[in-house]
Amino acid sequence: MDYKVHQVDPGEEFKVCPECSYKDGFHSMFKKEDGAMKWLFICPSCHQVFDVGFTVDITCGNNT
Repeated sequence: MDYKVHQVDPGEEFKVCPECSYKDGFHSMFKKEDGAMKWLFICPSCHQVFDVGFTVDITCGNNT
């Protein structure tokens, strides 16, 4: 799937889409990148993908 990931500073709150102004929050997605799991956000209205700098520890609960 081809998509551009927009880097954004979430500030105090990240609820309004900076691309289309949709104001009711985001869907989440996770993408493994460089040994880490990035937590990305998708606008339900315009479907743009945003990176606010969050990562998820994928070693937690790993049974390997």
